[in-house]
Amino acid sequence: MNRVLKAGLLVTIFLILIGMSSFLIFRSKALDSQVNDSNVAQIFEIKKNEDAKTIGLNLVEANLIESKYYFYYYLRLEDLAQKIQAGNYELSPNMTIQEITKKIVEGEIKEAYKKLIIPEGFTNAKIIQEIEKLNPSLAKNFAEIINCRCQTGVECACMEIRNKYDFLKEIPAGVDLEGYLFPDTYYVYPEDNAVKLFNKFLNNFEDKVTPTMMKSIKNQNKTLHEILTMASVVEKEVRSDQDKKIVAGIFWKRVDDDYFLQSCATLAYILGEDKKQYTIEDTKIDSPFNTYQNTGLPPGPVSNPGLKSIEATILPEKSDYYFFLSDFKTGETVFSETLEEHNINKYKHGL
Repeated sequence: MNRVLKAGLLVTIFLILIGMSSFLIFRSKALDSQVNDSNVAQIFEIKKNEDAKTIGLNLVEANLIESKYYFYYYLRLEDLAQKIQAGNYELSPNMTIQEITKKIVEGEIKEAYKKLIIPEGFTNAKIIQEIEKLNPSLAKNFAEIINCRCQTGVECACMEIRNKYDFLKEIPAGVDLEGYLFPDTYYVYPEDNAVKLFNKFLNNFEDKVTPTMMKSIKNQNKTLHEILTMASVVEKEVRSDQDKKIVAGIFWKRVDDDYFLQSCATLAYILGEDKKQYTIEDTKIDSPFNTYQNTGLPPGPVSNPGLKSIEATILPEKSDYYFFLSDFKTGETVFSETLEEHNINKYKHGL
């Protein structure tokens, strides 16, 4: 065999081996790949007469599979494309394509669910009210869990649940779970009890507040509880993501200066009422949450902040501003560097 033929044969064999190796990797991913380790479930809808191509694209967009091609390959391999059933399915990113396909082919449908929509900035009390609309008994049991103050060392009903999550261990003694119920859309099933629903909230929190974020908090010598407390105030004070970063910077500066936060969000939490403008009497309420009377952070969160408020609080924007106000009609945030400038802005905006 001459050198040219020998070289060509070696190249051919090499390419075949590369091709086989690539195929085996592809096949392995098509069977066993997961998007990530998150077990946070979501409802995935397959509509009547929806084809496999559309379903594959939707699974990718929902972050439930890595690649539509893995999905297509597995369907063809097992001849399942025509066996998919329409309906609502409870799926999570830690499921393999085999597990997902098994559900949607066998029709393990989750039809009897109710949506629980929790907006950013809702307090625990408002969350309980929303649950009560779905199931009063569930709301009562849920309230007993989230209002339990177990950090005193005394055993109580919610201690076992809290011990499952490391991020709850930093909560100071005597403080409840305000701020730790992540705002999102949840699906409540007839078989769900208060513990299951509680775990859905906390699993979602654990999924959203990433190890990278936790590391950043630790590097700043802050605790998660401090971050959530500040984020809860920021959440209620301003609307836009950019304003949240600036306001977080202002508030952290005030904490460092031992200056009053003077946040109306804390008054709203104490009173259980949002007002356009709070009175001088309101600012004199005797409460550790009153940031007009107490410097530093309040004892705990005053709402359940969303991801953008948490991120803004971890990585605030530095500025020369020390004061701000929100226009009640437009939602615009007006910043100022001095108290004199701030008072002029208050007059301009009718505050």
